[in-house]
Amino acid sequence: MNRSYVLVLLSVFALFFLQLYAGDAPYTLPLSIVLVVLILGATLFQIRRKPNR
Repeated sequence: MNRSYVLVLLSVFALFFLQLYAGDAPYTLPLSIVLVVLILGATLFQIRRKPNR
C-alpha cells in the first residue's frame, strides 16, 4: 500500500469517528471539511499518478 491509500484510509476513519462521537463541538465542521478535502486531494493525486492503461 502506498502512502496515499493509507492517508485516505486514516482520513475516512477519522471522519467517521469524528461524526460519530464529536457531537456539537465547535471544531467538528472545520475539521470535517479539512478531512474531506484531504480525502479528495489524495484520491485525485493517486488517480492522476496512475492512469488506466
